[in-house]
Amino acid sequence: MKKLISPSVRKLERFIAKDGLMGKTILHHTGSMFGIGCLVSDEATIQRICRLKQREDSKGFIVLVPDVKWFDDMEIQIPERIIPLTKQYWPGNLTLVFECDHPKLAHLAVDGKVAFRVPNDQLLRLLIDLAHEPMVSTSINISLLPAEEDYHKIVRSYRSWFDVAIHPAVRSLPSNAQPSTIVEYIAGENQGPPELKCLREGSIPFYEIRNSFAAPQVTFVCTANICRSPMAEKLFDFMAQKRNLNIRADSCGLIEGGHMISTGSLQLLLNQGILEAQSHVSKQITPQIVSESWLMLTMEERQRDFIRSNEPHLKHKIFTLNEMVGEPGDIEDPYGSEFATYQKTFEIIEDRVTRLMDLIENRNLSLSNGDRK
Repeated sequence: MKKLISPSVRKLERFIAKDGLMGKTILHHTGSMFGIGCLVSDEATIQRICRLKQREDSKGFIVLVPDVKWFDDMEIQIPERIIPLTKQYWPGNLTLVFECDHPKLAHLAVDGKVAFRVPNDQLLRLLIDLAHEPMVSTSINISLLPAEEDYHKIVRSYRSWFDVAIHPAVRSLPSNAQPSTIVEYIAGENQGPPELKCLREGSIPFYEIRNSFAAPQVTFVCTANICRSPMAEKLFDFMAQKRNLNIRADSCGLIEGGHMISTGSLQLLLNQGILEAQSHVSKQITPQIVSESWLMLTMEERQRDFIRSNEPHLKHKIFTLNEMVGEPGDIEDPYGSEFATYQKTFEIIEDRVTRLMDLIENRNLSLSNGDRK
């Protein structure tokens, strides 16, 4: 087994150019688990993997792609109803199963549906990109037995399974291996509304995905969650209801919560007829809040950078409110200032939220790879 551990881009390019990946089984890491895989077009090697795993056929193998743009390049249409889920969870540990009639994937389809994921691991995405085609991926185990995640056991007991190992240094990988959550999209048509079916619950709770499917969540963040972010949250929900948009807001702060909304912010929201502002209690940001958010918007760049540093694999959906609508700089904290300062801050946030709503309503908002239209 040839090993390429944390290879440079140039080294990876040289290997692919010289040795190629066709006919090779690849030990890789998805960002959450080790796996065995090969090129999606390599049907002979796919069958070899099936024999190694004592698996009956290749139907249902997960197809790993480098990014969402790949679907456009291949003219594969992601169902519009689940596009928000791809923006929220890809790259990540959510596998989506939906109808796909592309002839190059027919050997992997089950009832006309294919399982797709954009993996967390940056090296794996680079490998797929340089290979110019997706990979199939599956766990390292005999079928129906638990997946093997101990690297040393994999190398010792399954070494003969692999032709090449391409993954980050083991010491840099997360210790808590978790499988992806696999969700099937069922189009409604005449049988009822579209719905999701959980085929396997992994690291992402299905209830969270189902909630995001029902109504994507935009979360606003400031320091204490008592001035700016509650303004943005309540204004967003107020505007979404008026525009009849199926989307919801939440807010949180970077410091410990449990406090009532500031008097200035409350007064300004009440002046707009937003009475629910009276019941606001601040809360502190958690990894779960970041995960369940379709979009996370901070009031300051330092808040954005702090969250990104703690959740680097989710940075594609974390921005400042200003940058999301094309404005520079921060929205300053009015805490401790005169009411006139609160009024000015409120007007700025109201403007930004209105413009954000316009982008969402006109479907002119893109989060893929951090790009925005």
